[in-house]
Amino acid sequence: MKKNAEGTLKIEEALELLNRELAGKKDEINQLISKKYLNLKEIITTYASKEMVEKTKQTLEDAVSKGEERAKEMMTEIDKRVHTNPWLAIGIAAASGFLLGYIIEAGKHSKGDDTRDRKD
Repeated sequence: MKKNAEGTLKIEEALELLNRELAGKKDEINQLISKKYLNLKEIITTYASKEMVEKTKQTLEDAVSKGEERAKEMMTEIDKRVHTNPWLAIGIAAASGFLLGYIIEAGKHSKGDDTRDRKD
């Protein structure tokens, strides 16, 4: 029983010594913990940002892929229609060209770039 009491006494003495030493170091320990926590917070924030960038990148890649697929489908459909009725496609192309030329020429006239009406 005496050994047990001595062991308990030694443990209590060790704890008191530890408490005295830690009391002087309390501010230093708090600063170290704060610095470590700040670093951990920065790491978590950086990781979350990287994760968000990866998710956004994946979403963008998926959208581009779907857009490319849709464009290919539309091109295939247009190609089929042109082969089915080529004269209609030629007529639409000619009308589009005429309309585009008309719009461009009208834009030149509205800006005062008409050189035909000038008298030198």
